[in-house]
Amino acid sequence: MLKKGILLLFVAALLFNCAGTRPQPNWSAEQYFHYAKKLFDDEDYYEAADQFTVVTLRYPASAIADSAQYYLAESHFKMKEYLIAAAEYEKLINNMPHSKLVPLAEYKLALSYYKLSPRPELDQEYTRKAIRQFQLFIEENPTSPLKDDALKKIAELRNKLAEKQYKNADIYRKMHEYKAAIIYYDLVLQNYYDTDWADDAQLGKIETYLEMDDLASAQKEIEKFKAQFPNSKLMKKVEKLAKKIPEEVKGQS
Repeated sequence: MLKKGILLLFVAALLFNCAGTRPQPNWSAEQYFHYAKKLFDDEDYYEAADQFTVVTLRYPASAIADSAQYYLAESHFKMKEYLIAAAEYEKLINNMPHSKLVPLAEYKLALSYYKLSPRPELDQEYTRKAIRQFQLFIEENPTSPLKDDALKKIAELRNKLAEKQYKNADIYRKMHEYKAAIIYYDLVLQNYYDTDWADDAQLGKIETYLEMDDLASAQKEIEKFKAQFPNSKLMKKVEKLAKKIPEEVKGQS
């Protein structure tokens, strides 16, 4: 009987302790937040998101409301639910503009769109959104230690947009729609002159004019290439193409 009584006391104590780790009706905002944060730290992001939501709804005026909102967004980010995460970061930015977490939320909002950016062949709406948000983050937080990373990601995203336009040009060129191809090569050169695809676009224009048998225009583009991209790895190919231009055409340029 004694052993049975001890066992019952042990089970009761265990149940009491377990109940103590669950949310209680009389918990303060801070207690509820720490409970949710423990779930987050244990990588139980789904349950953490639910509990951070409770904190934001029950205690919207508390001192930890901004932290709860931030970690709610973080929970969705960790679950790779980037569109939901973006919406939650925006709530913090728009509804709690004086929070110290706003700069980090601005960066993570941009990063959410960055994560949603697809391969170049697809629609680039989120790529453009990511660029705008990273630029906004830099403008509002020029001394942030995350600035360099934001600049790096902007360059990467602009490269993707340039690649999309370049591939559009190539598609039209293969279809022998040469005027359309030239337009898209020009879009790369005008809008993405600082990307890795600029010299490719200039070479594309040269090759397109040669295919059109427009030797005078091809020669002009060769001269532009040599002036604008003197250190390009494509220079040897351009010099080889230049040999196809008759001397009399070169003399006219």
